Amino acid sequence: MLGLLCHDRWCKAMCRRRDLLAQLAERERLACDVHDALLQGMQGILLSFQSVGQRFPAGSAERAAIEHLLDQGDAALADGRQRLQALRPPVKGGNTKNAG
Repeated sequence: MLGLLCHDRWCKAMCRRRDLLAQLAERERLACDVHDALLQGMQGILLSFQSVGQRFPAGSAERAAIEHLLDQGDAALADGRQRLQALRPPVKGGNTKNAG
């Protein structure tokens, strides 16, 4: 009887572990997808805006407006990257930085 209880607990623990690993894998997949599709796309748009902004004379209202939008975009990108990093499981050894 005791053997069956231990086996049952072990099976439940293994199921929880499997479910947790599946959840972590899905979080990593989503983080990579969002990074690749959304954040890198936004980075390309910001680079295009930067190119357009440089066509205006320094000190012009138009250039200042574009530079302000670029600052907001950079802040949004940094926030997005930080949130994606929080979705990723920590790397063994304490290094939580992932490539990308």
